[in-house]
Formats: sequence, C-alpha cells, structure tokens
Amino acid sequence: MSTQDQLPSSRFSLTPLLSRMGRARRAVQYCGLTSAMILFLTGAIAAQAGGLYLPENGGPINGTAQAGSAAIARDAETAWLNPAGMTRLESPALLFSVMPFNMSLDFSSSSDTTASGSEGGNQGGWLLGAALYLAMPVSDRVWLGFSATSPGGVALDPSDDWAGRTWMTKTALIALNFEPSIGVKLNDQWSVGAGLDVQYLTFSQDLRGPLAGTPLNIDGDSWDLGFSLSALWAPSKSTRLGLRYHSQVSHSLAGDLTVNASRPISTSFTLPMSLTLSAYHELNATLALVADAGWTDWSAFDSNVISFDNSGNSTELARNFKDTWNFGVGVHYNATQQWMLLAGASYVSSAVADADRTPDLPVDEQVRLSIGAEYDLSDHWTIGANYTFAWLGDNRIDQTQPITGRLAGDYDATLHLIGLYAQITF
Repeated sequence: MSTQDQLPSSRFSLTPLLSRMGRARRAVQYCGLTSAMILFLTGAIAAQAGGLYLPENGGPINGTAQAGSAAIARDAETAWLNPAGMTRLESPALLFSVMPFNMSLDFSSSSDTTASGSEGGNQGGWLLGAALYLAMPVSDRVWLGFSATSPGGVALDPSDDWAGRTWMTKTALIALNFEPSIGVKLNDQWSVGAGLDVQYLTFSQDLRGPLAGTPLNIDGDSWDLGFSLSALWAPSKSTRLGLRYHSQVSHSLAGDLTVNASRPISTSFTLPMSLTLSAYHELNATLALVADAGWTDWSAFDSNVISFDNSGNSTELARNFKDTWNFGVGVHYNATQQWMLLAGASYVSSAVADADRTPDLPVDEQVRLSIGAEYDLSDHWTIGANYTFAWLGDNRIDQTQPITGRLAGDYDATLHLIGLYAQITF
C-alpha cells in the first residue's frame, strides 16, 4: 500500500479536528489518527475471515480439519454445518463444545524498517471458544435446529513500544452467531435446509498516535442479519454430497474514538458470501473418507468508507482483497463399536497480496492438520476431543506511515486448538 492510500481523501474536511490545536501540530496528529482508525475498523474485522478467521468451534468437525463439513450429517453440529443433514439423524440431539486455543504471532523486523521501537514480542496468547448445537424433529420430514457459535475472535497484545504501535498496541474482537435453522426431507435421497444468521460483532483497540505517542482507544459493536441455504444428496447408503451457501452479512459498525474526549465514528463492513461443497464416502464398515472444496468472495472487500462525527465527512481506504479458496480431506476410522478416530488436513489461500498486507491485518494462507477421537459412553451420551495445528503463512509486511516511517518484516504465525465436546440424544 502506498503512502497516499493511508492519507485521508481530499474530500474530507480537517476543520472539526483542528479547531483546538496549532495548525501544523494538529495536521500531523490528525493524519496519524485517521490512518489508525481506518486500519483498525477495516482491518481487524476482516482478519477474522480473510486469514485469522476460525471455522473451528471445538466440535467433531475439528477432527478432520473441517473436511466433509456439509456432508457428514451424523450429530447435532449439522444444525450449523448443513441444516439439511438434520433429517438423517435418528433422534433429537444436543451438543456442547469448548475450545481453548493459543495463537503465537511473533514479528521479525527487517533492516528496511525505519520506524522506531521493538519487535513487539508474542502478540498472541490463549483464548477460549464455545458452541452449542441443537437438532430436533417436528415431523417425519421436518427438523428444526439452533446453533450458537463464534465464527471469529482474536486478541492481539504486542508490547507498547513495538515499531507498529501506530497501527495498534492491543486489539480484542469477538463475533457471535446465533442461527435458528430448518431441514426438510424431500425423499430418500434429497434434503434441503435453511438458516437465519443473527450476528453480533464487538471490538476494542488501543494504539499510539504518531505525535508524542498519544494514547488512543477505539471501540464499537454491531448487530446484523444473514442467511444460509443448503442441500444434501445421498445417492446410496455409503455416499453423501452436501452443498452449503452462506450469504454476506452487512454490518454497520458504530463506535467511539477516544483521545481526550470521545468522538463517534462508523463504517459499513460486509462479511462476504461463501460456498462449500462436501463429500462423504464409506469404503467399508470401518473406514470413511471426507472432502471439502470451498470459495469465499473476499474480492468484494476492495475498499471501505469511514464516517466521522456523524457529520457526513468521510474517507476511503483501498484494501485490494481477493477471493479465497479452501480444500480439505480427512478420514473416519471406527476402531471399535465405541471408539471412532478422525484425522484431516486443509488449505486456505491468502486473501491479500504481500504488497497490501498491514500490521493490524497480518493475514496469509493457512494450512491445518487435525486429529480427533470420539467415544460412546452409552446409548445416549458421546464425548470427544480433537487437536488442530494451523500454520498461518509467512505474513510479510512492508508499509510506510506518515511521520513514523517504514515497518518491514514478517510474522511467524501459528495456532494450536483443542476441542472438547459432549452430545446427548433423547
């Protein structure tokens, strides 16, 4: 991204923010505040789906690195993964999962860096996710479901003196999704499903202004709606194909910028549509193969408009995202009547080119490796655990901000995720 991409557009008036300072001093500080606001509001949220997005919620599908997600249809998690799959369940089911996970994000500065400060240490840490899934029949052909998931969440906390502190010194973001869903069995081979996504985003970020390290805080939240459509085809008892579509969710984020006083700011942001095709095939009584292929319309995220003070003043920032593709394969192995073992691997392409990557949005390609185990305690209780290692790419950064200078280097970014779950059938 060029320097001019980070400056306000010419149609934005500086007058409201320059009224209480000397003109030269205020112009310098305003450029830094505007740049920081834009980078956070359009960056940290995008990180959840473009590269730090976590499809994992601790449930059974974690065991195959999400492979086969729309086709497996064997537990209550299908209420979220593919509501059409609920029609294949034999009885009502409730599944609860928790997922402690650790993100390691270490920045290594190159000799091209001119911005002062340290490398920031490990900017990640431990977080806890959880999810709830419910599936229940209302007739022989119609099932209702409900899922409560967290499709995105991150906490970044570099040291306050790191060289990228004008982008951010602390970030916390949580996305919550509540989806009532329905599955309808059309015949012995075909089922269809749909869901209504009620989604909530909340964020908070601390950063430092370029002038005398001015401390800043930005926070805000948003409620918005989306939907999902799905289908499941079972041409034989051993084979299933699933297709899932998630609509875009258009958030209107409103919050405050706090320096010495609070100023309202807002931006619109669209989480893009996605499409996933999944397959499940039983080779024999003990071994089944699963696979996934998916697409996400991240090229829709090409720019964002930021509004200040509810005054109609705004500025636009180019982001230049591109569509992402994901692929995954996995296996289910029924070791005994009570034990099932799982394993899988997946790949997600990068949503942003090296030249456009920013320090508050260190997203790149992803590679996942997963294993899991599931045990039937009784006819009604099942418990399981899984582990996923995710490599999040090279994450090269080379950006220049006015006043503070150039920040160049790369991130060593990895994730360790542990899923624990229990399901009861009624």
